[in-house]
Amino acid sequence: MSFRRLSFALLFAIGLIAPVAWSQTLIRVYVQAGSGDFAANGASDSALDLRKALLGKSQSLTVVDSAADADVVARVDSRNVRKETSAVNTYSNKSDDGKSTTKTTVPTVQTINELHVTLLVGNSEIPMQSESSLSWRLAASNMASSIEHWTKENSAKLMGRRGAASASQAPAAVAAPGPVATQDASIAPGMTEADVLKAVGAPDKKVSFGSKAQWSYRGMQVVFEDGKVTDVKF
Repeated sequence: MSFRRLSFALLFAIGLIAPVAWSQTLIRVYVQAGSGDFAANGASDSALDLRKALLGKSQSLTVVDSAADADVVARVDSRNVRKETSAVNTYSNKSDDGKSTTKTTVPTVQTINELHVTLLVGNSEIPMQSESSLSWRLAASNMASSIEHWTKENSAKLMGRRGAASASQAPAAVAAPGPVATQDASIAPGMTEADVLKAVGAPDKKVSFGSKAQWSYRGMQVVFEDGKVTDVKF
């Protein structure tokens, strides 16, 4: 293989591996509309808006399709509307004869869309709120920015929890079987149980029937009667 082809192959392999390794450093977020069987009015719509907004934060987090795969669950609890005065305008009015002036104060009221979300991480619950005077979609976008900021600040802890969870779920290492003894042994008719234990060790299984017994070893069975060897079966 030429040097140019080898270089291209290495670059291609790195190009395949690098995105996978990079994706492992992203915080995994799952968006959930409420809890239980019923979601608050509008929670499902805001959950969809929040999911779309988080998808645009791909430099620091990724959206997953299952709570079991997530580092953080963003639960959309509710959304509320409140009214507040944004400005007060005062108007002057003169009488018809121009001799007197009256003032009228008119407040400007705007609607604020409040979105309430709880971040679930293990046993911790972190309440969050965002708002917008323009639309629910913008409120969800503001919430996505808050979640991104929170996950960046807590990235080390979240990755640590993921590593600990992976370690606890890893299958336990199976101990390699020990070496099989290769020492020669001899069993003769009339040997006692103690003699057999000394010669070949403890059996894998013992079966007794009245005055008879059979000890099973790997590859053979030793038959006793009245405590003495009468036969060996291979």
